Amino acid sequence: MSSSLCETFRALAFRTYDQLGKGRRVGHQPLEETFTDINILELKDRHGSEIYSQTFSKHQEGLNGADWEWWLTNQARSSWLGLRVQAKVLHLQSNSFAHLHYRSGKRKAYQLGKLKRASSRDGLVPLYCLYAHEPQSVKLIGRSCRSFVHTTESFGCAIAPLRHIESLQKKGETNDLASVMAGAVPWHCLVCCSGYGGIDLPSRTWLFLQKTFGYKAPRKRIQHSDKQERKEVIGLRSRPPLHVYAAIEGREVDSAPEGVRGVVVVVGHE
Repeated sequence: MSSSLCETFRALAFRTYDQLGKGRRVGHQPLEETFTDINILELKDRHGSEIYSQTFSKHQEGLNGADWEWWLTNQARSSWLGLRVQAKVLHLQSNSFAHLHYRSGKRKAYQLGKLKRASSRDGLVPLYCLYAHEPQSVKLIGRSCRSFVHTTESFGCAIAPLRHIESLQKKGETNDLASVMAGAVPWHCLVCCSGYGGIDLPSRTWLFLQKTFGYKAPRKRIQHSDKQERKEVIGLRSRPPLHVYAAIEGREVDSAPEGVRGVVVVVGHE
């Protein structure tokens, strides 16, 4: 992992925070898709040999956005860590994440439930990416990793574990800024933090997620009882799905994962 990649993630968080501040001042509400697209564009532009991405067809999206897959790998591409990420932006007028507990479909199922099931099925770490800004009336207090001192602007792009959002859902669908961000860390922690060990980007990130958010891999692989297919488990693996290779090579994906808007690959150059 190059230090410049770490700095770019941090810089984009600062810029997202600044853009939300501008939106607050002029009375304009940006969408999460806007920040996601711009940030991925900047990452690819600045790190052409480290960032790859592909956006899937529009019909793959849900009614209120869709998940992204993030795959972290090392320079040899011999170790991989998969993340399934749902982005949410702060609603500036109410200082809440208004769509955090979004429901869809005839049964009005929680979007969180879909994220949880899909991540479990595919062996991905379920995360929320939060685009945030601190108003004068609310103190933004989040957690920091072991790479930089606490800086409010670094929470412009933050990540939170699914179980934190799930706990807020159970507390009456709590979605205010302070409650949501209390369980978040800056998103640069995904690529910057080496305080928990690890020999390369995917192993460092996996150790960070385990120690910070409590994610754990099952002790053994599970098989579906009907088809006897191997079910992937959360954590490091030697190979990613085929659509990840397609994204790296710039090829069209024959079968995109359901409910996924696109895939991002981050290659750590140790």
